[in-house]
Amino acid sequence: MRNERQALAVTLGLLLLVDCTLLLRELAGVWAAFAASCGLILAGYAAPALARELAVRRYARRLRRTP
Repeated sequence: MRNERQALAVTLGLLLLVDCTLLLRELAGVWAAFAASCGLILAGYAAPALARELAVRRYARRLRRTP
């Protein structure tokens, strides 16, 4: 059940990304659409690692503050 929902979520996300990229291409141009779509993909790739790193730093700071 969980794998099916994850596959559906990924598929819907990719469809939205493609549709938004095509719409942006018509409104702003090819390079702006390319930059926006690449930025979104890179942000989606880096966000979990960045969130994990920030959580570890916050936890380490909290451990240093407690006596």
